Amino acid sequence: MIFGVYMILGLCDGHNASASLIDKNNILYAISEERFTRKKNQRGFPENSINYILSNVDAENIEYVSVGGVFRRGERIKKLKNFQNKIKKKFLYIYHHMAHSYLYKLSNFKESLVISIDGGGDGLSFLASIANKKDLEIIAQSDLIDSVGDFYASITELLCFKPMKDEGKVMSLSSFDCEDNINLKVIDYIEGIKSFKNYLGVIGYEATKALKKLMIPYLNNKYKLSFEDKVKISKFAQKTLEDIVLKAINSLTYEYDIYNVVFVGGVSQNVKLNSKIAEKYNLFVPPFMGDEGLCLGASLLDKRIDRINLINTYFGYEIKNENIEKILEDIKNKLKNYKIDFIEEKDIPEVVGNLIVENNIVCIARGKMEFGPRALGNRSIISLPTKENKEKINKKLKRDWFMPFAPTILYEYIEDYLINPRYSPFMTQIFKVKEDKIKEIEGVVHVDKTTRPQTLKKESNETYYNLIKYIYDITEVPVVLNTSFNIHGEPIVCNEKDAIKSFLTADFDALLLGNYLISKVK
Repeated sequence: MIFGVYMILGLCDGHNASASLIDKNNILYAISEERFTRKKNQRGFPENSINYILSNVDAENIEYVSVGGVFRRGERIKKLKNFQNKIKKKFLYIYHHMAHSYLYKLSNFKESLVISIDGGGDGLSFLASIANKKDLEIIAQSDLIDSVGDFYASITELLCFKPMKDEGKVMSLSSFDCEDNINLKVIDYIEGIKSFKNYLGVIGYEATKALKKLMIPYLNNKYKLSFEDKVKISKFAQKTLEDIVLKAINSLTYEYDIYNVVFVGGVSQNVKLNSKIAEKYNLFVPPFMGDEGLCLGASLLDKRIDRINLINTYFGYEIKNENIEKILEDIKNKLKNYKIDFIEEKDIPEVVGNLIVENNIVCIARGKMEFGPRALGNRSIISLPTKENKEKINKKLKRDWFMPFAPTILYEYIEDYLINPRYSPFMTQIFKVKEDKIKEIEGVVHVDKTTRPQTLKKESNETYYNLIKYIYDITEVPVVLNTSFNIHGEPIVCNEKDAIKSFLTADFDALLLGNYLISKVK
């Protein structure tokens, strides 16, 4: 070990498996295993992520390994023990919700209320803590039966979507207009015991069955859910979620007189809920709020680490031009209908910007991959934010038609487009779009006139910023449609080969791969 230097390797070997590496001041690497295996929400030991990290650093400089989550058995514990025997380092196992909660060290709050809510982990589904310079002080919790995350997952399953994966579809459906007449009390927050209370008394598929029975009187057709029925149920679920989580936060902030809130865990992926919280409190939601973030949170428990300044999320696999050259040579027969140009970095904004202005849809795969569920300019598909492009991309990616697209907006112009905007660099909140701007950026506005933006500052990604600025200088619109670069149902692309494969499969107009522009011959 180099004197005075230490690094901590973090692991998550459960749902959304991941690995990370940090030192006292920086996140050096953070990668989701799904990006390598190409299996969405990959569970299990993050072997590929670990191998990638260890191929780029000297393992001798790793002081110890932190593991998000405590309870495991069988093959899971065996693989961790085998890795420990191989790396010969100390292992620290950190409780699931504590690992989520230590992500507060990425915020700039000196003191905050930390709320961790998800389906469950290590016996708990909710943990509330007070974070300050000293540490975390636990003040409230709920067990696995009284799970807010499981309630929303059961609604997801009831609607014939995949729980633990498609909760975003429920949230999106809740924005459509429909008679909102479901009046059921199935879960609540009880102030006296500082816990949520699940009145169904069951979770998982049993909860789905119980909810289905309760819903029958409110449905148009109890045998096959209509779109209206799905919207109605989604509106009930979303309102219930917002009401009870805000009830908990209101109660705890008032009692402890703390109005900075850090929100983590799977439920904090619900951007509609996040925005309701942000209307009343100073809110920080880390960009890797789900279980993929456990590897980092477990490492941040180290008391020598005070805070880490988070500018962007580019901590993953790095696409390099030297790798691209060989790959392009190997597959040149597949690219007969495409031209390939090497673009100098300084020329990318103009060259790619002109393609966008000419209404082309461009895939971007360059630099280090983002960590977390959002593509933020390094693994993105971008276009002008028009309704036409929205429909074209939806068709090519085979997405559900009701799912909205998100924009990247240059930070300096958010006041022109959004009502009561805040800096939101990681797409963790939604905002109302100003009425006179809706038509201008129609492709990224949802049915309820909201949008979930990445508000981009130049320091976060200079080339991506300059590209949008170039487009703005021509169109006077400082906004692009930005969706993740992947085929629907697959993880976001990771490496050079993934990018080329997905680009050719989806049949878009151009791919900026590193500094190589691959574009259709027209």
